[in-house]
Amino acid sequence: MNDVKSLLGRAPWLRTKRPAHAFVLSAARLTYVGPEPPSRNAKGTPAALRVLSRPLPGDALAEGPAGIPVAGPSLAGAAARLLAEAAVKMPAAALVVPDAFVHVLVVDVEEPERHAKEVEEILTWKFGRTFGEPVPPLRLSWQAAGSGANGTRVVALAVPEEAAASWEAPFEKAGIRIGAVEIESLAVSSLGVRSLNGDGLVVWAHGTTATVAYFERGSLRFLRVRAASDAFTALQEIGMTASYVAPPALASGDAASESAEPPLARIPCAAGPSGEPLVDAFLAFRAENGGTPVAPLTLEALLPGTRVASGRADGPDVLAALGAMSGGD
Repeated sequence: MNDVKSLLGRAPWLRTKRPAHAFVLSAARLTYVGPEPPSRNAKGTPAALRVLSRPLPGDALAEGPAGIPVAGPSLAGAAARLLAEAAVKMPAAALVVPDAFVHVLVVDVEEPERHAKEVEEILTWKFGRTFGEPVPPLRLSWQAAGSGANGTRVVALAVPEEAAASWEAPFEKAGIRIGAVEIESLAVSSLGVRSLNGDGLVVWAHGTTATVAYFERGSLRFLRVRAASDAFTALQEIGMTASYVAPPALASGDAASESAEPPLARIPCAAGPSGEPLVDAFLAFRAENGGTPVAPLTLEALLPGTRVASGRADGPDVLAALGAMSGGD
């Protein structure tokens, strides 16, 4: 399975082993997820997880280029206090950020692997239109995602280097290497796609965005991130994505079946977090249209038997951290 998450690292595909620790940064909190120190586990019991979280002061993140948050000294202070509480040596860790912290593009290009420099020039120009002029220095990553309408489809993510470096700085100051910055939806997708046997949609509606990722044979083929202004509009966006990516067996059929079961009702799908308005609307849509059950994106469903010794285990941040730690290979 392709590594679909580590798209914002300096050399993401060189990393072969996922770290045993992860931090999840949101607009309001910083969360740590890692193994409970061995001395705290009873002899003979499986290792457990520890979850620690701290609220961020209001000035921890300031608006940067194109609205992407840039971390200030207050984040470093919160991270230092969290690391002191964790009191464990960690040479490396994953860092997960909200989908809203990055920009995403899907474009078709000719033979991207053979023309990597030209692809980056094209992507930089296209991202420049979303970030505005002058274009800030970008941390840009991309990967081929199968056949497109005109050449090879490429999924690309970008963030101003200033912002990405500011998120990493508090950890690097503490001697912790952040191998890659990862976004929530793709971290969770590395777990969710397994429940679909590698084929279908993973919908993640957390915070201010609704993201849909489409997979074939375990590999990412399409990614769309949209602002989740309301559940109805977001559901329409997901429906358009399903119609666009649906394989012929789902997109074809007689008029009656098309009317009764649109692609969004029939395509295999996992969705979360539970209880979000968009997820509830999606479940209702599937039920009303005779669709197949939706696999839940929950810790209990995706990682049964996971034991959390301390802290809350039911939050979306924990699932995202575990996705970043487990990897998708």
